[in-house]
Amino acid sequence: MDYSSTLQNKAAQSIALASMLLIGTIGIVQADSVTKEGAPAWAAYDTNNDSSVSLEEATTNKMPIQVFKALDANQDNKLSSDEFNKESMPMK
Repeated sequence: MDYSSTLQNKAAQSIALASMLLIGTIGIVQADSVTKEGAPAWAAYDTNNDSSVSLEEATTNKMPIQVFKALDANQDNKLSSDEFNKESMPMK
């Protein structure tokens, strides 16, 4: 076997492996942004990464205003992660 063809095979294998790892990583990141119920997770709503979800961020992600207001326990017009996570808790 020729040395240059061995290098080409190794390079092709490395590229294929890197591509598979990248595709797998993208799948994991996308899966992490959705909760078990199928609703987008905190990271999908907190688009500006300020550790709160504004009414604008919530409605941009299709959260009804009534739901936002119901979750905003302290009525500061933003949702903390604790307030946000009440959405995924089952209603009694």
